[in-house]
This record gives sequence, structure tokens and C-alpha cells, in this order.
Amino acid sequence: MTVHQKIRMGEPPVVSYQELLAMDPRPSPAFFAPSPLDLGTQPIPASNYTSKEFFEREKEKMWFRTWQYACGEDEIPDSGDTHVYELLGQQVIVVRQADGSIRAFKNICRHRGRKLVNHSACKTSFRCAYHGLTWGLDGKLIENPFAWDFPQLGSDDIPLFTVRCETWAGIIFINLDPDARPLLEVIAPMPEHFAHWEMANCYKSAHVGKVVNANWKVCAEAFIEPHHVICTHPEYNLFSGYDSTQHDILSDHVSRFMSPTGVTPGPFLDRGIDDNRRLELMLAAGNRALDPSKKVELPEGMSSRTFSAESVRQMVAARTGYDISENSDADVLDGIAYDIFPNFHMWGGFKDKISYRFRPITHNTTLMEVFLFTLAPKDGPRPKPAELRMLSEDESWTNAPELGALGPVYDQDSSNMGPVQVGLEAMGDEGLQLSRYMEVRVRNLHRMVDEYMRR
Repeated sequence: MTVHQKIRMGEPPVVSYQELLAMDPRPSPAFFAPSPLDLGTQPIPASNYTSKEFFEREKEKMWFRTWQYACGEDEIPDSGDTHVYELLGQQVIVVRQADGSIRAFKNICRHRGRKLVNHSACKTSFRCAYHGLTWGLDGKLIENPFAWDFPQLGSDDIPLFTVRCETWAGIIFINLDPDARPLLEVIAPMPEHFAHWEMANCYKSAHVGKVVNANWKVCAEAFIEPHHVICTHPEYNLFSGYDSTQHDILSDHVSRFMSPTGVTPGPFLDRGIDDNRRLELMLAAGNRALDPSKKVELPEGMSSRTFSAESVRQMVAARTGYDISENSDADVLDGIAYDIFPNFHMWGGFKDKISYRFRPITHNTTLMEVFLFTLAPKDGPRPKPAELRMLSEDESWTNAPELGALGPVYDQDSSNMGPVQVGLEAMGDEGLQLSRYMEVRVRNLHRMVDEYMRR
């Protein structure tokens, strides 16, 4: 099929991702197969991002009824270790029990409603600083200094409010809806896919946050479509095959894209970029597939994609002791990004797994968090999880050195968010015109918000 035929049929005017995989020297996993969903071409109302009333309905109908990534199991390793998760005025205590299990409770004193825990810490119990009523780690009331004055209450009458708490691959999720479907059912097939990439053996090597002056959907959507690369990340244009990206809707709550690295991009075929030059460009952009401390020399007859994949295999083996010599080039090289509706995104593969969490503060401000999950050494001690580095609103992402070459990328992404919000506010009731295929994950985000609104 010619380029012009593909355009007329609504297909990307370049080689498809599956065609690229077929050219790789090692086969990719079966779960790389396409799972498309046509969500049409209807406009998205700008008011979905700007209306305070719409945002309040999101809070009521969706945010308190979906699974939220709270923290890692290794962040609360010992009995009494407590993490406080905040979302839109709700606070949840996630606490390790004496038997090693994990439970979650609302951060509320059952007496007068005071917040029980001010920050994450290790606790032996939860004592209210207002009047001294105390609950055990299991949520049961263990001390009431004024029990004689509460004839209506027995010791078992006011346990802490329980919150649903379930885990996947060492990651703890909470859900304020007691009737929510089980986590592993909702996020399928991610557990199966990420087991292939040793997710359970990864640790949080970076955690950086920043408040952004934009609606949470504006922030999330900056990372779930590839059209923006051509203008926002121009240094990636000449080695990132973003227009060959495959977009999949794997379930109502899970979508992904799979974008190739180290290939000849369609719109820039006339630039005369050969494989040696492509490697130089990848190195200059800080691409994580290459070691900047080593001189790049492309062997005779080897493509830049194959060379880059082999570089990753060597780096992972040297750093972790894992042998991934038989894993496909796509497994170790490509941008493979999944998202769990509504606000948690995680990249797959064997490189550091980039992840994002977007927590709304108001209808037009969002806490954006970036995480890196790194494969721990196979035979060594598991490193401690990174603590949150909180940036000020006017601080650059490059001020977080743990992000490496990703810092400037997030500055580029963030540069769009505020102006997008300003433009949306000016649009009023007009609709946004999204593309049919490359922005299907954006459409799916709105589809699922609407679905929860109807419930």
C-alpha cells in the first residue's frame, strides 16, 4: 500500500508498528498484538476541562470510585509504618499490620472528626491529638479517656472507617468505593504483561512532584498521544517513530501505546539521516538506550535500532544481573506506555519504567508526579524507595537530577499545560477536534469519565 493510499484509508502514512516488529531479529511477546477500538471523531467539549460543576460531578461520581495508586509496599515495610494518601479533601491512612498485611482507613477521628495522622510515619496506634481517643493499627478503638461519659458506645462501636486496599506487584492501591470491582480484575491485563518485565522486582528510584496550573485531564493527555512530539520534543523527531505508534484499548480501564525507537521516521525521510547520524542524535538527546560515557561506533551492517537494543541489554545485565539477551528489541528499547484510568500511567519494558500520577487539586490545578521504577539487582539488596522531591511551581524539572535527561522533556511538556488551560477557558462551550487514531487514548479517557458520570 502506498503512502497516499494509507492516508486515504485513515492509516498512518508510514510503516506500522507490527511491520517494524516483524523486521526485528527476535520475536516480540504475543501480547504486543494490536487491540484497537474506534471511538469515532466526535468533538470533546472544552467545558469538560473548565467547568467547576463538571469537576464537582467528577469528584462525586468518579474520583472516589476508582482505584488510586497510593504507595509501594516497600515504603511501609514494618509493622506500624503508615502512609497518608490525599485526594480532593479525602485522606487515607495506609498501614502495615503486625501480621505483615496491609490495611487502609479514613484519616478521621470517630469522636469529633479531627484528622488523626498529620504525615506519614511509624505508629504504634492512632491517637487523636484533640481528646485522646486512640485506635489500634487494626482500626479498633483501644482507649477512650471518657468512656464513662459515652453510655451509647461499646468498645466495638466506632472502629475507624475502612477503605478498600489491594496490591499489585508491590504497589498499593486504595478505593473509597466499598463496592468497587477487585483491583486485579479492573487493571487486567497489565499484571500479566508487566510480570514479563519483572515489575515485582522493581523499586522506586525517583519521585518528583510539581503543581501545574491546568485541569488534570490536560496534564494526563500530554502523555497519551504522540502528535505533540513533532513540535514539543523536536530533538526526538529524527530517531523516534512516533507516527508508527500503535494505540490499543485493552479494557475499559487500561490503554497503551507502543512507539518504536531508533527508526527512520516517516515525515523526515528527506533529511538523509543514516544510522550513524541517528545514533549521534539519540546520544545528544540523552536517550536512555545509550550510555553517554561510551563512544558510539555502529558495527558494519547493523542498524541503529538493533545496536541501541543491544546497548540496553548490556546495561541492564551489568546493572542488575538479569539476562535479557533473548528478549526482543521492542522489549528493551521502545516506548511502551500503559495507563490505568483515571490517573496512573506506567511504561513497560526493561529500561526504567517511567510513571506518572495526576491528582486534581481544583478544577484548574493538578499535582503532577513523576516516578521511575528501576529493576533491582538480581542478587543484591533491594535499594530503598526514593522519597518525594517537591518542586515549586516556578522550578524547572531539571532541578531534580534523579530524572536525568527526562527533566528537560518534562519542562517541554509542562510548557503546554498552562497555555492549553488558558485557551480552553476562552473556548467556552466549543468542542475540541481530536484525531481518530493517534488520540484514541484521549478519547477513551473522556469516554470513561462519561461512563462514571452516568452511573
